[in-house]
Amino acid sequence: MLNEVLPDLLEEIVYLLKQQGADPLEAKLRALRIESVCDCGDENCASFATASEVKVANYVELQSMEGQVIIDLNAADEICFIEVLGRPDVKYLLEEFYDSRN
Repeated sequence: MLNEVLPDLLEEIVYLLKQQGADPLEAKLRALRIESVCDCGDENCASFATASEVKVANYVELQSMEGQVIIDLNAADEICFIEVLGRPDVKYLLEEFYDSRN
């Protein structure tokens, strides 16, 4: 679950969504699982999929204090991917979580 691996990022995203009037996504966000971590190889990337199939139809770009955070939505307005760039703290936690599972 996202709230177990990245609780601080989750709360930051919820706060930013409320600031932008997109709070209906909050309940969906809190129920998300991290399905897979982006394998693009970019050192600044800490993005991850929250659905088994990622087909982006829309997105919400958040005004984060550090780095970039973009919520990608599919055609049904379900969150399918969370783009996180320039956030070494998030990258570290994702790597630590996945390393502990292998």
